[in-house]
Amino acid sequence: MVKPFLLKSQTTQEFKIIFMHQNIILGLLFLASLIACNPKLIIPYERTGAVEFYNGDKNTLSVSTNGYAENENKAIYYAERNALENILFRGIPGSNQENPMISNENDAYRKSKEILDALIINEGYRKFMIESYSTDSVKSSSGINVKRIVKFDIQAIRKYLEVNNVVRNFGF
Repeated sequence: MVKPFLLKSQTTQEFKIIFMHQNIILGLLFLASLIACNPKLIIPYERTGAVEFYNGDKNTLSVSTNGYAENENKAIYYAERNALENILFRGIPGSNQENPMISNENDAYRKSKEILDALIINEGYRKFMIESYSTDSVKSSSGINVKRIVKFDIQAIRKYLEVNNVVRNFGF
């Protein structure tokens, strides 16, 4: 055990009080550093079927979709990605795109992973997005949920998929 260094004017009792105050201060500093360094909650992307037909014609499709994340920009990205993935892999009931553009998601990813990642994950879809705007957002202690209307040029998306051999040309 290390013996404390005492000044001639300090008694053992005074030293114990000083030592206790130092420990309290160090404990509070440690606790404050733990709170300050606590990593923020990261909410991962998850595709949902919560995409509804909003409007459309033979070339475009607008859908209503939701995104939930730890901040608004990420929630918007999640909502837009959710809309696109549903158009590509599930289809949108009640729309001109009821059937998915890509019938087998697993096969498409096996054959064309780089192309699909560029389109979906790396936000290549933005060049096919005509508009995107929020209609509602709700903040909570853990994140934010945004409701978006997203409009895509589905003919251009289909052409992109055909040119990159993700899907066959329509009618061939």
